[in-house]
Amino acid sequence: MRIPTRTLVTACVLSVALLAAGCAGAGVKQTRVGDLVFLQAVGERGPGPFTDSAATGPAASESPRIGAKMSAGELAAPLRAARTVSGATPGLYRGTPRVARCDVERHIRYLAADPARADAFAGVVGVRRAALPAYLRGLTPVVLGADTRVTNHAYQGRRADDYQAVLQAGTAVLVDDRGLPRVRCACGNPLAPPAPTRGGASARGTPWPGYRPNKVIVVSPAPRAVTSLTLVDSGHRTWTERRTGQDVRRDRVVPPPAQATASPSPTPRGDPARTAPPTPAAPPRTPTAPSAARAPGTPGTAGVSDVPGGSVSGVPGGAGTPGRPAAGGA
Repeated sequence: MRIPTRTLVTACVLSVALLAAGCAGAGVKQTRVGDLVFLQAVGERGPGPFTDSAATGPAASESPRIGAKMSAGELAAPLRAARTVSGATPGLYRGTPRVARCDVERHIRYLAADPARADAFAGVVGVRRAALPAYLRGLTPVVLGADTRVTNHAYQGRRADDYQAVLQAGTAVLVDDRGLPRVRCACGNPLAPPAPTRGGASARGTPWPGYRPNKVIVVSPAPRAVTSLTLVDSGHRTWTERRTGQDVRRDRVVPPPAQATASPSPTPRGDPARTAPPTPAAPPRTPTAPSAARAPGTPGTAGVSDVPGGSVSGVPGGAGTPGRPAAGGA
């Protein structure tokens, strides 16, 4: 299939802009395979931020400490494989009881101060600008427990330009009631599930300690809306039931679930039906009745993605690359 010249030019422009801004360094060698996926560390400022940071507390990586250096082959490895984990899986996300790592009200104020940005944000998440406060207050603050593939969005030219990214474990995000990351708190950028890539994906950026292409995960929407998420605080070995929404004062410490994903690991290559892990126990509270199959703000699905196992529900069909994002950001 012939790739439009405009798409190639846009991708090259973004790559140059990121390099100039210090967002992509020489630490990862780009392979000549498929689309680019940009590595974004916890405290790294990326292109085209929608708002100032709404993250609270010190940025802390959840990436595993790996002393051995990566080989050139590992650094250049295409991101072909990723384990798909349900957004309702206990232990998928991190969190400390009654501590929110994201100030939702601050983010609402930032967007309210700039109608153009608010309109662009609302267009990504699929709500009207007037409904943004309610939408954001319905999201839940958590911390990524694993390096995670997403579709990120840069604000440029009064619009949202999407691009593929891997967010480092430890990144503060807001998730919806299907467990899908919807906002990156450090920059206010709206997020969506990752788009399929053409011929695999090549990493671009400076890897963090513990980064491994084969340990990157993709979060799939829970089969039904949930009323709570079960988080783990690995430092204190505490499990927390967090009700969906911004109010963390209702957090409740709970016993460890019978089955949990405290440290997601990639699914081995092969038959997904044979290599998939056991179905985890549901969070302690009973989920609400199923809502619509398409989560708010999710573009049309694209069928089969580059994730083993075939189709990933909620994967957007577009795989555009942001054009000329401004230097700095989140």
